[in-house]
Amino acid sequence: MGRINKKYSKEFKISVIKKYKEGNISLNGLAEEFGIASKTQIHVWIKKYEQEGEDAFIYEKRGNPKTIKKVKEERSIRFSSIEEEARFLRLENEYLKKLCNYLRNSNL
Repeated sequence: MGRINKKYSKEFKISVIKKYKEGNISLNGLAEEFGIASKTQIHVWIKKYEQEGEDAFIYEKRGNPKTIKKVKEERSIRFSSIEEEARFLRLENEYLKKLCNYLRNSNL
């Protein structure tokens, strides 16, 4: 019978890493405390966290690498008014049009 892979949330991974960084517990102790099958998994999370910070856990990297999906949690911009949002969207649209034109002309 095969083993079942668990999926851990970004918040869970970060809490495990922060507990490790406190320095009071070993990888084996963390794995036991949090119910993680392998200390190696925690070590992988720590390396990713040290390289990329919390952004290391934004993308779900399981399965076919061509279909890497962004985790539901997305960074969103908050606007104080509809007018501010409309201005932002107009500027974004203008920028994308200019970028599209530039890319079209540079590939000639």
